[in-house]
Amino acid sequence: MSSDVAETKDGVVLLDYAQLVAGADLSAAIERAYGHDGIGLLVVRGIPGLAELRDNLLPLGFRFAALPTEVKDRYVHARSSYSFGWSHGKELLRPGQFDEFKGSYYNNPQYDVPHTDAELIEKHPENYHPNVWPDADFPELRPAFMALGQRMVDVGVLVAGQCDKYVQAKLGSRLAPDAALAKTIRDSRTCKARLLYYFAINEDATPRTRDSWCGWHSDHGSLTALCPAMYFEAEPGAAEPARKDIPVPDPEAGLYVRTRSGEERKVVIPKDSLAFQIGESSQIVTGGLLRSTPHAVQALAHPASRNISRATFAVFMQPDNDMHLRPPEGVDPAEQKVGAFQPGMTFGDFAKATFAKFYNPYA
Repeated sequence: MSSDVAETKDGVVLLDYAQLVAGADLSAAIERAYGHDGIGLLVVRGIPGLAELRDNLLPLGFRFAALPTEVKDRYVHARSSYSFGWSHGKELLRPGQFDEFKGSYYNNPQYDVPHTDAELIEKHPENYHPNVWPDADFPELRPAFMALGQRMVDVGVLVAGQCDKYVQAKLGSRLAPDAALAKTIRDSRTCKARLLYYFAINEDATPRTRDSWCGWHSDHGSLTALCPAMYFEAEPGAAEPARKDIPVPDPEAGLYVRTRSGEERKVVIPKDSLAFQIGESSQIVTGGLLRSTPHAVQALAHPASRNISRATFAVFMQPDNDMHLRPPEGVDPAEQKVGAFQPGMTFGDFAKATFAKFYNPYA
């Protein structure tokens, strides 16, 4: 494998957007990042317009979260397992503990109406329900959300094309015809984006474990794009932050990934870049050539956490619900033992089983 693979100062594989657009063969970098010994995550730099799109959206996470609860509750959508619209305190942080420190706004970043088949929407509302927008109370959210979300999908397709080159070279005809990652993303009507807001922790009441802001998990989709987080400073109850995009006051806080050897490694995404991490569906259909990424978010320690909150944006690129997740012939069965997956599942089955593990159906 080539030793010329570029890395960030934290040792994360680094791709140039210009190289992706030019179609350069970056298979060595894909293997370094996503293969057996990689961390399942890489960073793409030099994306035109990204800084402005990020600045337009992430402060809206703060502003929406600051709205009165009765306003936010108009946009909660329990029928979809909270995978459209606003949610807070519905997701399991760890077994027996619901996440009170994080709120999120989910929607499809490409299609306001992903599907018109009423029967399909009823069967899979977590993926096919129409988008839920707070247009009456917060109309600025939709255009900023969709603009950054679509941009992240566009770059994700380029990264996926590089993954396909690497996987095809290794598997050839053993790869299922419908399992090519770029095609999966381009054809999908179910990509999902999530504007995340992590509330300030103003009392020293929570141990600052690795998973204190977001529990350890792997994404169940194919490829996840992550926007660099933005931190805010504001007094409790403020409608606007006093300062935005401030330096992180606690160097231990932020995103962590767990490597194949069990090491917990902090990942810093440069502000002019996007990170892309592999999900469980890609691990299944490639027989482990692309490996999913366990990750968590550590909260700021008190008193550095006082009046400091965090926003970020993730886009989950995933198959349509009727795609069967078929591993290549002859692979180690252990590579299929991820998350809630059981052999024979479609992606829709897998998604429904995954949501059942992480969301409270009675909240």
